[in-house]
Amino acid sequence: MSTSERRDFEERYSACFTDFALKTVTGLLIGSMFGGFFLRGYRRWPMYIGGGLGFGRAYSNCEDSLNTFLLSKEPRPCVIK
Repeated sequence: MSTSERRDFEERYSACFTDFALKTVTGLLIGSMFGGFFLRGYRRWPMYIGGGLGFGRAYSNCEDSLNTFLLSKEPRPCVIK
């Protein structure tokens, strides 16, 4: 892997952590607002569902991003020394 390819992979990998944080926190906030406004009281389960949905969506996006990068490379045979 060349230096520019390694840098691109590292940028994608670090963007995944940012995506995880933003989508999970956004899901938690939307879930807590849904629980507070629409269910007439503070309920925790909408917050957990929102956080889980945000986390799952971020995982899916990260997996797609890293797989497209890794699968675009030319496969090399594994040599055991």
